[in-house]
Amino acid sequence: MKKNISLIKATMSEGMNVFRINTKKQNKFTKILLPIFLALTIMWLMYSYSELLMQELSPIHMEFVLLTLFVVLTSIMTLIEGIYKSGNLLFNCKDDNLLLSLPIKKSTVLFIRVFKFYVFELIYNSLFLLPAIILYAKYMNPNITYYVVSFIGLLLFPIVPILLSTIIGTIITFLSSRFKGKNYVQTIITTIFLIGIMYFSYNSDNLVANIASNASSINDFLTKIYYPVGIYIELITNFQILTLIQFILVHVLLFVIIIVLLGKIYFDINSSTKTVKANRINSKYKIKASSPIKSLIKKEFNRFINSTVFIVNAGFGLVLFVLGCILFVIKYNNVNDMFIQMDSSLNLESYMPVLLFGFVIAASFMTSITSSMISLEGKSFNILKSLPVKPYTIVMAKVLAAIMVMIPCFLVGDIIIFVNFHFDFLSIILILIASVLFPLVSETIGIIVNLKYPKMDAQNDTEVVKQSMSSMISVFIGMALFGITIFFLFKVWSTNISNYIIILIFISIYLLIYIGLLWLLRRTCDKNFNNISV
Repeated sequence: MKKNISLIKATMSEGMNVFRINTKKQNKFTKILLPIFLALTIMWLMYSYSELLMQELSPIHMEFVLLTLFVVLTSIMTLIEGIYKSGNLLFNCKDDNLLLSLPIKKSTVLFIRVFKFYVFELIYNSLFLLPAIILYAKYMNPNITYYVVSFIGLLLFPIVPILLSTIIGTIITFLSSRFKGKNYVQTIITTIFLIGIMYFSYNSDNLVANIASNASSINDFLTKIYYPVGIYIELITNFQILTLIQFILVHVLLFVIIIVLLGKIYFDINSSTKTVKANRINSKYKIKASSPIKSLIKKEFNRFINSTVFIVNAGFGLVLFVLGCILFVIKYNNVNDMFIQMDSSLNLESYMPVLLFGFVIAASFMTSITSSMISLEGKSFNILKSLPVKPYTIVMAKVLAAIMVMIPCFLVGDIIIFVNFHFDFLSIILILIASVLFPLVSETIGIIVNLKYPKMDAQNDTEVVKQSMSSMISVFIGMALFGITIFFLFKVWSTNISNYIIILIFISIYLLIYIGLLWLLRRTCDKNFNNISV
């Protein structure tokens, strides 16, 4: 038993980074206080959403529907997170070879893996569900059985999502060892999920009102199709000890099913994925010669599209740009009416070129792909330095790869607006120039900053993209430039100068800025590049 506890402690460190912050100087704040702060922030947000919903449910005496919704929605989120995490927490772990070489039963290794998975999902689950449980207690002042049932529920609710995510994650892990589409699917699902959160936040009042008006039917539907929430609501509204025992036994049985199912296939899949990867590496392939800059651009582009964290965080502004253009076309009449109420003489359509120009500026400075590209090289940076290619060529390949990602998104949004608002030829040309120039400015700033403040000791992409100094500085520079540019754009706009002149003025200014940035990059590139050590 003591041996198993020691093994669990030793293996819990890897892959459990819900909020772990890694820096060169590990202090008390980054190790303990900051993760606690982030967890409390999420719980406060969930508490606020719960209270918003409870204010609608309380007058009609349907408070328990809050718990129904939160248990179901949290289980769905835990399922999605579990599918992503199962690959890291169950399969292809870094300590596989070490554990399997020790005199330990395979069943023990498997139990440690599943227990570790369970603890991660329990923590994740509690962040979202605990605030709703607390708020329900605040409104209803229930007896002690509510707290007992809710505590047991917190421990048991992750089990069904774990069972489902283990099955799905096992299939994905097995298939992804033979195909290359896992990252794309994960990126699409994550993007849809983030858009869904934004939609919910934007329409929260209407959604809450609809939920409240249909609370009874929603509750009946969810409690019938999802066993854990049905029996949980039954226990808190009409407690029976036999029902509680049934609740516990069913979930324990499901947990045993997870162990038994995994025990039959786990080690075969784990070894087969490694074998397939080795076969891929050793398989014959054709070598196609191409120019250094073309090869480097292709390398950077592939690096970007194969990292879900990189795409979602660095490229989400581009998604918002396209969605913003689509929504503007759909909601144009509402937006136009709002402007007319402010000024009846205002013709919004005549200002569309300037508005689209503002959208392009916003999306450009919201997106900073190159601010992470040097840092993402990590320990392989020395290989990059050893290439018979000038540092400036390597750096510009990163900028051009980022532009290849950005330009198609800008073109899609631009064309949507061009077609719907019948832009004239000169406006189209100016907007297209801006759609290339502003991304170039933003990404050149990003690469200059990343060369100056690289983070080469990161353990994963998340640490580089979200927590590095260069990413933070680039974001702040982009926000500052966006604010200053929009401020002066509106100042010039109010002088009744034509759209062409307004756009041309700012294009000229930023063209000079871009030339200055290129001069600075050429001047500092070699020195900063060669000073980076791993």
